[in-house]
Amino acid sequence: MTHDADKTPAVAPPERPTPGKPGRPRSAPKQRNGLSTREEILQAASRLFGEQGYGKTTTRQIAEAVGIKQSTMYYHFADKGTILTSLLSSTVTPALEFARWLTEQDLDPVVRVCALVTFDLETLLRDRLNLHVVYHLPELEDADFVPTRSAQTVLRDTYREFGRAALGALHTHEHAADLARDLDLVFALVEASVSQRQWGGEGERARYAESAVRGSLRLLGVDGPAVPDVIARANAVLAHYPVQPTPISR
Repeated sequence: MTHDADKTPAVAPPERPTPGKPGRPRSAPKQRNGLSTREEILQAASRLFGEQGYGKTTTRQIAEAVGIKQSTMYYHFADKGTILTSLLSSTVTPALEFARWLTEQDLDPVVRVCALVTFDLETLLRDRLNLHVVYHLPELEDADFVPTRSAQTVLRDTYREFGRAALGALHTHEHAADLARDLDLVFALVEASVSQRQWGGEGERARYAESAVRGSLRLLGVDGPAVPDVIARANAVLAHYPVQPTPISR
């Protein structure tokens, strides 16, 4: 006779999970590339703006490209327009702040121009963003981005002011007036470096910066033998600026 206590209890088969609606995918792990979250947002937005245009890029796409939630992105930027404005300002604000600092220093006007050119080139050429594409977005003509365009105008006018002072220190009034007709080429030479990033590696960018600095001094009519001394003095001024740009790799 078999007692109930001797019976082996039956083991119920494991239940199959009930199929449900697919859940919202988790955000991808945050990228580990040495950038802050804010910088990663700017980098991702710049790439997406360039690939598919500003209008077709959504804040969700930007957040997903970084691997964060939209709420995290909104902690850093109020909206898509704020991101684009920040991208553009990143190329202008540092140079304007440096220019203001330069005006407070007792400097040779030629050295002042050289220092501004050098600093501005390093800021533009070391930037990790796809700015040569961003600068050509048609949306920049919209009224929302007028302040950014105004900042660029202020920087251009600062170059003119510094340039005229340098010409006055270097040449007679007649010769200075003649060279002043092409003075905007100094600013244009620096601004052209944004497009140079499209094809140049780190080494090429460093050589471009060096050539652009020398070219700027030649546009001002600095004698060839004096160019290295002016550059050396400008670099000494840069070394005393509290906010140091990252040097371009050679």
